[in-house]
Formats: sequence, C-alpha cells, structure tokens
Amino acid sequence: MASLLRRLARPTVLIPVSIPVGLYAFAKLNPEKTKAFNKRAFAWGMSRTKAWGEKGLGPLKQDIFSGLKEQDTVGPLQVLEIGAGGGANFKYFPPGTSVIAVDPNPHFDQYLKESSGEYPHVKVTKFVVAGAENMADVAEGSVDAVVCTLVLCSVQNIDAVLGEVKRVLKPGGKFYYLEHVRHPTLERAQYIQELLNPVFNALADGCNLNRETWKHVDSAGFADVKYKIHGDIRPKFLTQILYGTATK
Repeated sequence: MASLLRRLARPTVLIPVSIPVGLYAFAKLNPEKTKAFNKRAFAWGMSRTKAWGEKGLGPLKQDIFSGLKEQDTVGPLQVLEIGAGGGANFKYFPPGTSVIAVDPNPHFDQYLKESSGEYPHVKVTKFVVAGAENMADVAEGSVDAVVCTLVLCSVQNIDAVLGEVKRVLKPGGKFYYLEHVRHPTLERAQYIQELLNPVFNALADGCNLNRETWKHVDSAGFADVKYKIHGDIRPKFLTQILYGTATK
C-alpha cells in the first residue's frame, strides 16, 4: 500500500489527475457559472477543431450523407440540422441545400456566419435557438431531411427529440444520425464509461458516454431504420459510433 501511495504521489501522476478532478469540483460548486462558460467555450472549441474531428468520422459521414444526394425533392433540398455547430457537416451536403440550424447554444450562430464562405453551396436560412426536444419554430412536415451528429449524447430527452424529428420531416423524409454510444457488448468498456460519465457530463456541455441511443431510434416509430455501430476509432471505450438513417 505504501509503495502504491508513493507512486500515486509522483508529479507525473498527480498533475494529470488533479486537473480534471479540480475542474469537476469547481463545476459542482459553481454550476451556473460553469454552464455559462461551457456554452461559450464549447462553441469556440468546436468551431476551431472541425478539421481534427473529421479525421476519424469523415468516412462514416460520407457513407451516410451520400443519401442526401439521392433524395427526391421538389426544389432545393431542405435540411434541418440539430446542433449544426460551426458547419462541419456542410461539406457533405449537395449544392443548393437550404439549412435550418437548431441549437440551444446561441454562440454557434456567430461561428456559422464566420464560416459561411467555406460552404458557398449551402445557405443557412434560419438559426433557431432552442432545444431539440421542442422545435416549435419549425413547421410540421417542412423539411426533407434532419441531420444530427454527436448531439443525442447531451439532450435531455432522446425520445422527445425523435418525436420532433418525425414531426418536422415530410412524409418519406429521412433522419441522418451519427452518435457516440455505450459499448454494446464489452463490460469492461461499459464500466469505464460509467465511471467517467459524471466528469464528461459536467465539463463537456452535458455529454453522456453511456447512452444506448440505438434502442430509442428502434422504438421511435419510423417506417424504416438502418444503422451500424463502428468501433475502430480509439479510444474504443469512448468512440463506439452509431450511424445510420431512419425514414418517416
């Protein structure tokens, strides 16, 4: 025991451990300040790390978003993106796509406008500050597709979000999703996810590592559901990626 304590007391161990523990303690003691800071910092960070985030997810996005080009639409493709962030997904959208961006974080509006020159083939027609559980400002049956990537991990109610997705989709419209989820089979990975979940939830804008999102999609009442779970991105206990489509 004494030798173990001596090893844990080394700076190379204490510093990496103490930083997240200290941040977690501050977040618990100052929830409102932390929430306000996290929203602004999260928007800034996500807009600045778009290219890095695409390294592992890019091929998966190309796979599912290829379906956008194949959709039959009257006029330009109408897409609603939940959690559009800084527009990282826009490069996968077909030319002429019109986008309604929905996000509870108002700071993303600034970064979407800043990055508009990167995606001249896409036009953001509306930015709605709202949670995905209640998108009342978006008309029923008004969009051809709903896109949602790395968002359902942090919403308050997945089933309510999926209900809103179905409401705003036109008949035959498609929901395109890509989410990190609980490891479907490996108990050791599940244990680590459960252990780290409170820290991620407090520091990463409400992110949860342990959601079984595929079960919610299966039971949401879509006419056709297709998905895969990809587990080849490291660290594997954090990046089990669920991606696919669901047709209204």
